[in-house]
Amino acid sequence: MHIGTRALLAVATVAAMAVLAGCGAERNGDSQQQPSPSQVAPGTGTFKDIDTAARELVTRQAYWQSPAVLDVEQTQRIGLAVGEGEKLTQKINTMLKDTRTTAAGPVEVGPTVKATLRGNAEDVEITPSESVNATTGSDVQMLWTWLVHPKHPTDDLLLTAYLEVPLSNGHTITHEVALSVQVRRTMSYTLWQLVTHWGTWSAVVTSLVGVVSWLLRRRKKKAGSRQQQDEVPEPSVANVAA
Repeated sequence: MHIGTRALLAVATVAAMAVLAGCGAERNGDSQQQPSPSQVAPGTGTFKDIDTAARELVTRQAYWQSPAVLDVEQTQRIGLAVGEGEKLTQKINTMLKDTRTTAAGPVEVGPTVKATLRGNAEDVEITPSESVNATTGSDVQMLWTWLVHPKHPTDDLLLTAYLEVPLSNGHTITHEVALSVQVRRTMSYTLWQLVTHWGTWSAVVTSLVGVVSWLLRRRKKKAGSRQQQDEVPEPSVANVAA
């Protein structure tokens, strides 16, 4: 083979090897830039959107405003507040006099929050009353109030507020805030129970009177029998003379 031809073949061979090496490097680079689905970093997709929207929320302290003790069959107002500020304080002093503050822990809130108070329907009636939102920017001042009507005395009436916080991406996060309060008996409630259950009480009293009367008759009968046994008749004079 001619020397020039050999040189031309050598150059072509080197060029082909360089092209193949470049293609292999590009494939390796693509595989590194496009990991498999199982290797995708967390916090992407829908969850990433929720995390991003949740960062727009702020954390503030929530606290209950309620009487120390509720009276049975009496309607009283309780409230749940989030944040602090002059307007919020004024509203609490106006609407929730003679109430005490009970800490409910930190909650995440946004510009808009919906609150619903729930309890066992057999224990209490709850009526939404008023909500106040004086929030401006990061200055959170929120207050919700409800009218609560306990149905019977108890040491542990459980009330739960459900907070719904809408996010900017359309999702909603929720919080549950619970309150336990005592419900005490009143004289009017006791009298009402006596009147309402008069038939039952009458039957009980009648039964007791019957039992007591039977016991008294039995006692008198036993006492009479013992008296007759103790009295022995004296012998007559005629019997002595005989």
